[in-house]
Parts: sequence; C-alpha cells; structure tokens
Amino acid sequence: MLFRQFCLFVLTVISFYPVCRANAGTTLERIKQSGVVRCGARTTANAYAYQTANEWHGIDVEICRLAASAILGRPEALQIVPVNRENGFELLESGQIDILNAATPWTMNHELTAKVSFPAVFYYSALAFIGHYKPEATSMRDYQGAKVCVENTPFLIQELSAFNEKYHLDMRLMRLPSLSRAKELLYLKRCDLIFARLETLHSDYFKKRPENVDLVVLPEIVRTYPAGPYVRDDDPELSKILRWLIYAVIKAEEKGVSSQNVEDFVNTDDPEIQALLEKNTFIAQKIGLDTEWLYRAIGQCGNYAEIYQRGLGDKSVLKLKRSANRLKKDGGLIQAPDFQK
Repeated sequence: MLFRQFCLFVLTVISFYPVCRANAGTTLERIKQSGVVRCGARTTANAYAYQTANEWHGIDVEICRLAASAILGRPEALQIVPVNRENGFELLESGQIDILNAATPWTMNHELTAKVSFPAVFYYSALAFIGHYKPEATSMRDYQGAKVCVENTPFLIQELSAFNEKYHLDMRLMRLPSLSRAKELLYLKRCDLIFARLETLHSDYFKKRPENVDLVVLPEIVRTYPAGPYVRDDDPELSKILRWLIYAVIKAEEKGVSSQNVEDFVNTDDPEIQALLEKNTFIAQKIGLDTEWLYRAIGQCGNYAEIYQRGLGDKSVLKLKRSANRLKKDGGLIQAPDFQK
C-alpha cells in the first residue's frame, strides 16, 4: 500500500512539473503569437494616454511602444486598454493585459500583495495641488484651513493627511468618488483646492473651465514617487526584458546615443556602448528575442530624453520640466546600472 501511494505521488509530481514549466514566459509567447502588446493605461485625464487624430500619445503609450519595438520590431504594434485604480491589477493578474502602466506607484504593498513584479522605475511622478488663484498667496500657509477635494484612494488620502498634519495646515479633506466629481466641486467653488497627480493637473483636463474660475497649479510638491510598468510575477522573461530596456534608453542618453545617431556608434570603442548595441546571441537566446532588440528600440523610439519629451515634456500636451526625471549626473534621480561586460 505504501509503495503504491509513493508511486502515485511520484507520478503526480512528474505530471505536474511540465505544466509548471509550460506557464513560464507565457505572456512573451502570447505577444509574439498575437503580434500585439496589450498595455493597461490611465486614459481619463488626457495626461498618460490620450488620442489625437486616431494616434495614441502619453508616457504610458511610450512605455508600451518601447516594449513593442523590442519584442515585435514595430512600436505601433500595441493595444491600449483603459484601466482605473480598481481594476488595473485585476486585469494584469487575469491575463487580460500584458503590462500595467497607469501612473501606478511602486510600493511594497502593491508588489508583495498582488501577483505582480515591478521591473524598474521609468519616471518619477509627483503629487500637488491645483486651486483658485490667490494673488496674495506666497506659500501653503495662505491656504491654511482650505477645503481640499481629493479622490478617495488610500494612496492619495494617506499622502494628503500626512502633509496636512506635518505642516499644521488644518485643511478640511473632502473625499470624493472620482476626480471628475472633485473638478465639478472645484468649479462650483465648494472646495478651494484639488490634490492629485502633477501630470493630471497640467493636462487639458482642467483647461476648459467656466470664465469665472481662475485656477493655478501650486508650486508645492507634496511628494515625488517612482512609477513604471508592472508585469505578472510568473513572467520573469518579460520582467527582465522591460528592466534592461528601460535601463538601455537611460544609458543611451548618458552616452549621447539617440535615434538620430545610433548608427554612428556601431563601431565605437566605448565598452558600455558596445554592450548596449552589440548583437549578443547568447543574451538574445536567454531572453527569447532577436539580437537587435536594444539597437532597434533605441533607433525606433529614441533615448530616455527623446521619450520623455514626447511623453511628458515639451512635445507633449503637459510641457513638464524634467526636474526629478533628469539624469542623476544632471541633478535628477534617473540612472542606469553598468552595461560593461
């Protein structure tokens, strides 16, 4: 009896093992077979993913284009799936999207409680205020006791409450179900300020407003936080691809390599650029891509500066200065590890 039970156990383990192995890299294989990268993006505020003349723009879209270029060879081979704060991780975990962007902050809670992995920081977002213009205001003290409308999410409420308590501003928080409701109350002057992500505050979401409403984005930055793509934690191949793809475009900017001059660096003596652009068959086989994946991605999408300008900077509707998103050598927070062999 014991021998029979042992045999059944061994057969069960043997039969289960191939199934476990078959699940590895399923997202990458699905992308290759379908010819499309599906990316969850925040589309509600025309800040992270928005359309003009049937073409997608925004930083969430730029991340997806970069992945599509590296994996499929075509940056336009993408599908933007609108997500919100409630369903983003659900869609990712259930396999309905391949990558989740949506200005989702990188936190311990997100990565350890959901079945997801965060490959690398792509940019730093920030939390700030927009409110009715007060010409006499010179600091946040001039908004002491203000009514602040805020979308009722744990992340925003926690940061606003901490800021309010730290500086003893006595702000009255008005927790609302959506940003659209917050904007409505701001226009009705039932609240003095809105607390939200900086990109949203600079988008055209607040541009069309009543003539008697004069708004200003306050210079106070409450918090800067890292953001970037999430993938499922059972897809280590895709996670590694995105991690080193992000680092590659950062390193390209550090080294002066761009979409306009990438061909000039093919025969360079710089060992880091060699590692960045060379056709490494061993690495390509390890991650399941062709040997030109990084060279192609930089050639088609550009280095980090080029991507930032289209997604968040002067070539976007937001016109945001790089600030924290400058390279570390220029006083910012963006950096890449060593690319030398």
